[in-house]
Amino acid sequence: MATLEKIRQRKKILAIVIGAALLAFIIEVGVEAIGRSGGNSAAAKVGNEKIDIMAFQRRVEQEAANDQQNNQQTDPALRQQQVLDEMINEKLLEQEYEKLGIYVSDKEISELMIGKNPAPAVMQFAQQVGAKTPAELYDFIMNPGKQGVQEAQVAELRNQWNKLKDDIIKQYRFAKLQNLMAGCIQANDLDRAQIQNDESMTNVITFAKKDYASLPDDKYPVSDEELKAEWQKMKPIFKTDEDVRMIHYIAVNIDPSAEDIAAANKIADAAYIALQKGRGVDSVRLLGTVQIDTAKMVQKDIPAKVRDIFASAPVGTVRRDTTTAATHHVMYKLINKEVSLDSVELSYVIAQGDAKFQQSILEQLNAGKSLEELKKANAQKVDGKLKEWQRVFNAPDSMRAKIANAGEGYFIYNSGEQGATLMKVDSKKPAKTFYTVATISYDAYPSTKTSDGLRDKFQDYLNKNKTAKAFMDNAAKAGYNAVEMMISPSTAQLGLGLYGQSGIKDTRKAIKWAFDNKKDMVSPIFSDNNNVMVAVAVDDIYEDGYLPYNFSQGKEMLTNRVRNSKKGDALMKQYQGKAKDLNGYAAAMGAQIDTVNIVFAANSDPKLGSEPGLIGRMAAAKQGELQGPWKGENAVFVYQVVKQEKSNYNPSKEELDNRYAQSRGNQVLANARNIYNILSKATKVKKRLIDFY
Repeated sequence: MATLEKIRQRKKILAIVIGAALLAFIIEVGVEAIGRSGGNSAAAKVGNEKIDIMAFQRRVEQEAANDQQNNQQTDPALRQQQVLDEMINEKLLEQEYEKLGIYVSDKEISELMIGKNPAPAVMQFAQQVGAKTPAELYDFIMNPGKQGVQEAQVAELRNQWNKLKDDIIKQYRFAKLQNLMAGCIQANDLDRAQIQNDESMTNVITFAKKDYASLPDDKYPVSDEELKAEWQKMKPIFKTDEDVRMIHYIAVNIDPSAEDIAAANKIADAAYIALQKGRGVDSVRLLGTVQIDTAKMVQKDIPAKVRDIFASAPVGTVRRDTTTAATHHVMYKLINKEVSLDSVELSYVIAQGDAKFQQSILEQLNAGKSLEELKKANAQKVDGKLKEWQRVFNAPDSMRAKIANAGEGYFIYNSGEQGATLMKVDSKKPAKTFYTVATISYDAYPSTKTSDGLRDKFQDYLNKNKTAKAFMDNAAKAGYNAVEMMISPSTAQLGLGLYGQSGIKDTRKAIKWAFDNKKDMVSPIFSDNNNVMVAVAVDDIYEDGYLPYNFSQGKEMLTNRVRNSKKGDALMKQYQGKAKDLNGYAAAMGAQIDTVNIVFAANSDPKLGSEPGLIGRMAAAKQGELQGPWKGENAVFVYQVVKQEKSNYNPSKEELDNRYAQSRGNQVLANARNIYNILSKATKVKKRLIDFY
C-alpha cells in the first residue's frame, strides 16, 4: 500500500547523541563511586530491593540525551535526583502491583495497541509515521518481508513501538491501581449526612480577641525543658527520612568589574563603528566573543527597538539598543529587504517509477484525472496531498522561483530515477516585504584579573574564619551573606527552594562535602559553576530519625508555641470572669467587636487566623450564650452566636459524593503524588546517591 511505502521512505531514526566526554565522565564516576562505596552498587534501596547504580547511570544517560536533542540544559544533580525519584516510584509501584495482583493481560495489551479503540498515544504514533492505523504499522514493522523491506530498516521503528508499548502498560497498570483505590474510598450514608450537616448551618458570630503578639516576648521566657516537652508533643512533625545537615553557605558571584565593563564598552563601540562602515556582520567576531543571529521576517516580527526604523530605512542601516544593562550590548543591522511569496496553496503528487511513468502521471493529472483515480490505478506507486497551505518565504530560492513561475497545471518539481514530486500551485497570497535582520550581542565578562581577585579575597576570608561560627558571624563585616540552609542527601543544589528561590547550579560537590565532613568544619572554595564561587560550613549534623528540639527553625517554632501558651495562660487568668457580656470583655481587652460567619467544615478564617479548634467550638455553640474566654493558638477569644442560618439547599447524592471525593475521598488520595507518598511511607526507602555523587 502507498501508506506503507511512505513509512518505508520516511522512517524516522531516533538519533541519540552522547558526547564522548559525557560518556567517559559517567563511566569514570561510576567506577570511582563503586570503589568508594566498598562494592555496594545500590543507588537506592526500596524495601528489600536495590536500584543498581549502573542501571541508574544508564537512565541518566538516556535523559541527558533527550535534553541534548531538545536543546535543554539541566543541572546534572537535578537530573540525577529526578531520575532516582522516578526509579524509586517505579519500584514502589512494582512491589504494590505484585502484592495486589495487578497486571495487564495479553488481550488487554493487544486491544490497547492494535485493537478497535487503541490508546490515543499509539494512534498518534501511527499517524506520525504515515500509517492509517496502529494495526497497519504493527504489521509493517513486525513483518517487513511482506513489503519487501529489510529487517534493519524497521529496527528503530520496532524499538520505538516496543518502548511505547512498555509506557502504555505502565500507564494502564497505574490506572488500575488508581481505580482500585478510588473504589475503596467512597462516601456512605453517614459521610453524606456529615457533609450536609457541616455545611447546612451557618453561625453568625460576634467576637473580641486579645492577640498574643500584643504582649512583650521578654516577659515570657522559655526554658530548654519546656522546649523539650513541646518537642515531645509534636515529635511526628520532626521525623526525617534522611540524614540532615544544618549549614551556612556563602555564594560569591563572579561579576565583571568596572574595568571589565569599560573594556567591553570599547569593544562594543568598535563593533558598532565597523557595522556602520558597511563591513560584513561576521567581521565583528574579530573584536571579541559576540553572538550573531540572522533571521528573515515580516515587519511585525522585527525587534520592537528597530521595527519602525527598519520599515523605511535602506539596507545596511545599523542601530544600537541603548536601554540594555551596562554589561550587555545589542546592535541590529538590516541585511536585506525583498518582496517575496509568503503563503501558497499547493497540491503535490508523488509518482514512484521511472521517467516514462512520471511523465505519464503528469500528463494524466493535467488532463483532469483525480488523485484518487490515479492511486487506485497505480497501487502503491502514487500518493499525495491536495490544496495544502504552505509558507515558502524561507524556502530555497530555486523552489520559490519554480512556484512563482508556475502555470495552471502540474509541473515536475524534482525527479530522480525512481520517482518524482509533481506539484501544482492552486492559489497564492499577495507577496510581502521580508526583512533580513542581524542581531549582534556582546556581553562583558569578568577578566582573569577580576576572577582571581574575587577568589583571593574569598580564600583570605576562609583562611581567617575556619569554624562554622566564625564563618557565619563575620560574613556581613567582610561583605558576604552567609545563608542558613538545611540539606539532605537528596538536595541537588544550594539555595534550592529556599524562600522560593531557584538553586545555584553545579553546587552538588559542596553539598557532598558537607556530608563527608564533621560538624564545625569549613569547606574549600567550589567553583564548578563558572559564574559563582561557594563555600559551606557545617553547623550541625542530624542523623536519620528525628530533628532535635534545638535545631534553628524548629527551635523558633517551638519557642513561639510555648511562649504563646504562656501568654494565653496569663491572659486567661487576667480576663476570666472580668465581664458579663461581650461588650465588657471587649472593653477589658481594649479590642473592637467584630463579626464572622462560621460553618463547621471550615478550618480557618481571615479574621480569626488558623484556629481550627476555635472554629469547631463556634460552629457547635448555642445561640445567645456567651462563650469564653477561650485560649486559642494566637489569641484569647470571647464570642457569642447572634444568629443561626439554616440553608434550604438540599444537595443530591451525587453532589455529596463529589464533595466527599474532593475533600477526603479518591480525588485526594488516589492522585499520583499521594499514591507515591503513601507507598513510600509504607516501605522504607534509602537513597544513596550522596555516596556516589
